[in-house]
Amino acid sequence: MRVALVSTPFVAVPPPGYGGTELIVAELALALAAGGNDVVVYATGDSKLPGIEIRSYFREGEWPPSRKIDRIHSTWALRDIARDRRGFDVVHLHTPCAVEMARLCPYPLLYTLHHDADPELTEMFRRAPQVRLAGISHAQARREPAIISNVVHHGLDPSRFTARDDRGYLLFIGRYAPEKGVTQAIEVAARAGLPLVMAGEAHDAAYFDKEVRPLIEKHGVREVGPVGGARKAALLAGARALLFPIQWEEPFGLVMIESLLSGVPVLALSRGSVPEIVEDGETGSVCIDLEELVSAARSPAKRFDRAAIRRDAAERWSSARMASDYWRLYQQLSSGDSIDEEDQLAAEGA
Repeated sequence: MRVALVSTPFVAVPPPGYGGTELIVAELALALAAGGNDVVVYATGDSKLPGIEIRSYFREGEWPPSRKIDRIHSTWALRDIARDRRGFDVVHLHTPCAVEMARLCPYPLLYTLHHDADPELTEMFRRAPQVRLAGISHAQARREPAIISNVVHHGLDPSRFTARDDRGYLLFIGRYAPEKGVTQAIEVAARAGLPLVMAGEAHDAAYFDKEVRPLIEKHGVREVGPVGGARKAALLAGARALLFPIQWEEPFGLVMIESLLSGVPVLALSRGSVPEIVEDGETGSVCIDLEELVSAARSPAKRFDRAAIRRDAAERWSSARMASDYWRLYQQLSSGDSIDEEDQLAAEGA
């Protein structure tokens, strides 16, 4: 099939650091191409995907994100798609303003929601019924008032992750923000009597200085800043467990599958997508409160089979599986098939 993927204008594909949506676009593009599909990616000019054509309006990522920039990027991308002489079987959107501009595209359209429910976006979806919506978790789909016909969980390339023996530390990776549970992660590690390594950055300096930094200093937390690539993989591989004490209904949480692909169990609060990703007692612990998280962290490391976690993750959370799931949707869209009952039940998490 010939597929156009429309990413955001804010971060390169793949992202050099922060950027979940752009990472998924990169992984999907590479996996689709490996499966013999012809893929064109609309992204920023500093994007780099070996063997895949990239088209761009902006030479580099436009940060911080803005609706105006997204509209310019999306309008240009969809007009270019419409003018392409070879045409496309399907156009897969990953940035919301492209839905707003859907009328410019003559080909079947799919939009993946990479975000939580937002009333303004919901209204946008309702004004563009020709765009089929896909969610990234059943928890997210249940919170979105617009009709999400399918759920496709994210996937990553297992070869990017390594296996290593447990080095005894707990790990927190993510934005230093209240909704990510950063202070709760420090509390759990301190109460469990285990060292904590934190990797990430603060988007709100005042919050970090007032709430997080004092706890880092008090408990001797090793804070290493933002990480990516080989350094991130090494940090993950050596951890006893990943702490994910999320304080909001996280639509997915890529760091969880990055941990599982490294063979590292995830200790998480039961919010958002967590119960869909972590198999309680097998690949980690799904906890109802911090007391349970502390108990899970104190449990012997040998409780979890790291090799088994890694094998399971390579099957469930691979980019090849994600691409296969999307390819099935592409087939339905390009042939004009309607949503079948099985798809609707899957989207609803039945």
